[in-house]
Amino acid sequence: MVDDGDIRIGSAERDEALAALAEHHAAGRLDANEYEDRRGRATDAVVRRDLTSLFVDLPEPRPRLTPARRGGVSRPSAPHQGPRGTVARVLLSLAPFIALAAFLRTESWLVFLLIPVMAAIAKAIDD
Repeated sequence: MVDDGDIRIGSAERDEALAALAEHHAAGRLDANEYEDRRGRATDAVVRRDLTSLFVDLPEPRPRLTPARRGGVSRPSAPHQGPRGTVARVLLSLAPFIALAAFLRTESWLVFLLIPVMAAIAKAIDD
């Protein structure tokens, strides 16, 4: 079983830790050298334990590391797109090619105005 401290962190957690360290530096709890050292360690942090060790002797603020979920990684689900959303996406994807074909047929650059028109139609279909 994996300990919570061994769970990998992302950029959001690193950024939150850096902001908290900056507050502690501004409050005078960390001198310039210690602040730079901890800042470098926070930037290089890979797992939660790397960040929590930087704050053991400091009061709040600390980075909020949410508890790990058991049972695997959850992925954000994609928004459900019905058939209308699919039609709108296809129409929008084909708009430049349709405009190019119309330009080659008519030799009028005005047909390129079809692209934003088709985007508006796709938006109306999607809504």
